[in-house]
Amino acid sequence: MRQDPIPATVADRLSGAARRLRAARRSALERVAVEETEWEYAGRTWSWPAGEARTYFRELAPGEREVLDELTAELDEVVEARDPDALPAESRAEVVGIGTGRVAVEITGPIGGRLEAEGPEAPDCDALVAKLARYGPSAEMGDGRPQNRRERRIWSAVESHPFLPVLAGDPDGGWIAMPRADVPPDESVRDEALDRVRAALAPHRDRFHFDELKPENVGAYRGRYWIVDYGRPAGDPLFVEPPDESEPHPTGTSTEPGADAGENPQDRSHES
Repeated sequence: MRQDPIPATVADRLSGAARRLRAARRSALERVAVEETEWEYAGRTWSWPAGEARTYFRELAPGEREVLDELTAELDEVVEARDPDALPAESRAEVVGIGTGRVAVEITGPIGGRLEAEGPEAPDCDALVAKLARYGPSAEMGDGRPQNRRERRIWSAVESHPFLPVLAGDPDGGWIAMPRADVPPDESVRDEALDRVRAALAPHRDRFHFDELKPENVGAYRGRYWIVDYGRPAGDPLFVEPPDESEPHPTGTSTEPGADAGENPQDRSHES
């Protein structure tokens, strides 16, 4: 695959928005901070500035929505500047997912970041998703930057299916960009999609926490199923058992020569 860089104008706007997004959540949490910030659950001690109520943990904090609205407006301006004839409905940016540690922003239109596979039959990637990191006191509790850095590190080491490619990113982990995949797979093929991704992930058990393999973390892209979130940090012991290494690929599953053939001895992506 050949990657074209994300334009500097887009990268700058994503970096600025990521900084403002983290600042907005941190400021909001400081305003609702409580004295009792820790609680026990599942044999572990957890901590959040707003305590066990976990205010602004899953929902956006005041100020975060404004940052995202500003970003989508700025990206729309970039798209329009690069292609004045593009219709707003065809070229726009919008928030498509809000997680505890990251916000996903879809960007469509001629902004770059196109990923072209070898061969004339392969379509271009005309849309991408930027994952912006939110603020949190730790990687497990809201800080999305370690996840972004880990996904970028894993992709740099593996660069093969079933990990959805990372096109670009901020070195600090403030954001990364990936091709847009159709998530989750259609219900009629959902079980097959999960089985195929599970089998393709078997050689990578040291890089991926298998309890992340849920329909909302698997997407269709260029006729194959991919894992779209694979940056969960190490440390949480509550994982589903990975598939057995001897488990055969489901009928009809094929792999590219050299892809998914096992661990690269030079790969250090699983190390902290």
